[in-house]
Amino acid sequence: MKKTAILSLMLLIILVTYASLPLNPSGVKWEQVYSFDKSNVFVMEFYAKNNELMRTMNLKTYYQSSGENFVVKMMPAEHSSGTETVIDKKNEVAIQIMGVGGGGLRTYNAGGYKFPSADDLKKLELVPTNETKQIAGYLSKKYTYTFKKIFGEVWLTDRVLLPNDVGVFRACKMAALHNTLSVPGFVMEMTTEDDRGGKTLMKTVSVQNDEKYTIDLKNVQMGVALNKVNYYTF
Repeated sequence: MKKTAILSLMLLIILVTYASLPLNPSGVKWEQVYSFDKSNVFVMEFYAKNNELMRTMNLKTYYQSSGENFVVKMMPAEHSSGTETVIDKKNEVAIQIMGVGGGGLRTYNAGGYKFPSADDLKKLELVPTNETKQIAGYLSKKYTYTFKKIFGEVWLTDRVLLPNDVGVFRACKMAALHNTLSVPGFVMEMTTEDDRGGKTLMKTVSVQNDEKYTIDLKNVQMGVALNKVNYYTF
């Protein structure tokens, strides 16, 4: 009886100790459920040097009308598997979900991020023009830019009071190269061309849509990155 009591006590101590250990030893934290109530819709088109449309990708950002978290969803037009990236501002973590749509197996990865210092911000210098046009119902002004061997146009509006984090500029990963612009405004459309004739068109379809969206991460197998990366690379 005494041996049994001692073994039971040791087992209890082990279980209590294990339960008190962090499930994620790297310190990366995330919420079990993320909820959003707004969305923006974009399209991305890839052209060959003869202006032939090669591929189309549909993009969407979901965000909170009262909150800072948002998610970027990228889906190829052919309805194959896409990706979702949740940006959790409170925990400073990004959760990447691959295999979205298309009936594929989903994989989950979480990694901490850090904001670059002011000295490390990469500003894209825009040159104003006198051209304007309506994009998705918003008056937008044209700017041009040149960055190394890339050049193009940026159409900005001051009628949409949203950060470009939930816009096409961020969703299409342009912010990984240039995370700030030299003038304020919400990017409604952007083209990038190279000296070989390739072109990409990134265009806003609609903004500030009322749409509820939830991502449930309960009981998922989450891979965790140990090192933090630049916020704008996600």
